[in-house]
Amino acid sequence: MSGSAGAICPVNGRPGRPYCAKQGATYYIEPSSGTIFQSPLPTIAEMASYLDHEYASGAYRRYAEARDLKIATARRRIARIQSFAPRRRLLDVGCSCGFFLEAASDGGFDISGVELSSAAISLARPDIRARIVCGDVNVLLGKSDRRFDVVTAFDIIEHTHDPARFLREIRAILEPGGLLVVSTPDTGHVLRRLMGRSWPMLQPLQHTVLFSRQGMAQLLGGCGFRVAAVESTSKTITLDYLAEQLSATNSGLYRVLRGLLALAPRRARQAPLSVNIGEFIVFAERLPEDSSRTDAGTPGRRAAR
Repeated sequence: MSGSAGAICPVNGRPGRPYCAKQGATYYIEPSSGTIFQSPLPTIAEMASYLDHEYASGAYRRYAEARDLKIATARRRIARIQSFAPRRRLLDVGCSCGFFLEAASDGGFDISGVELSSAAISLARPDIRARIVCGDVNVLLGKSDRRFDVVTAFDIIEHTHDPARFLREIRAILEPGGLLVVSTPDTGHVLRRLMGRSWPMLQPLQHTVLFSRQGMAQLLGGCGFRVAAVESTSKTITLDYLAEQLSATNSGLYRVLRGLLALAPRRARQAPLSVNIGEFIVFAERLPEDSSRTDAGTPGRRAAR
C-alpha cells in the first residue's frame, strides 16, 4: 500500500504505509527504519486525561501497586548504569510513581524527575514526590537550566509527539559525555511479527511512535549521541501482574492467560520472574558540540503537537 498524505516517519522523514487501525487510531509503518507511528496523533490533553484515569482506576493503578516488582527492575538498571561510570546528577523523564528514583537515590544519585500525570506523582513516596515536576516533558525540558550527568527515559519516547525534539532537548541538559538511557518496545521483536495488530504495544492513547533498534540508533546519531550499547531488557513481573496488564491492551490474550492461570497455584502465579516482554534498552553518550551531526537522521518534518 502507498503512504497516506501526512503520514511521515518521525525517524527519517519518509512516508509510511498503513499498518493497522486500532481503537479509532491509524498506525503506519516505515519499512526501511522499522518505525511504526500514529497519524494523526492524539493530543497531549487526551493522553494526560487517559493516564490520570488509568492511574486512578485502570491498568496503571496495578502498576502503582506493584512497587516491589518495579524496584527490583530499577535496581538492576541502576547497577548497569553505574557500570559505565560513576555519575551523580540523574533526571528520570516520565518517572511515573518515582520507583526508579527511589532505587537511584539508594544508589547515591542526586535525583530529579519529570512526569505528565499528576495522579502518578500523587502515588509517589512523599520524599520522592518532592523531587518530581509535573507537566509535558517537551515543554519542561526546553525550560530547564539544570545540567545532569545521567538522563533516563524508560518507556517514554514511544509516548512523544516529536521524538527527535525530545532527544535534542535531553541532549541540551546533559553534560558533555553524559549518559542517556532509553528503553522502549522493539518493533523488530518476534511478538510484533506474530501478533500483528494484536501486539500489546499498539496502545493508541499512549504509544505514538514505536522503534526498531536500527531506527533508534539512527535517530540518536542524528540528535548528537553516540550509541554505546543496545541490549534486550527484562522486567520483574508476576504472571498475575502480566495478565492484569494485558486486560487493557489485549483482551483476547488476557482471557486465554487468565484461563491458564486459574489452573496454577497462587504461589506460582505470584512468584517474581525476570521476563523480556519485547523491549530493548540503549545506552548513549552525549557528543560534544563539534562532533554532533545535527542533521543526520532527523526527520524532514516534525509531527504536529
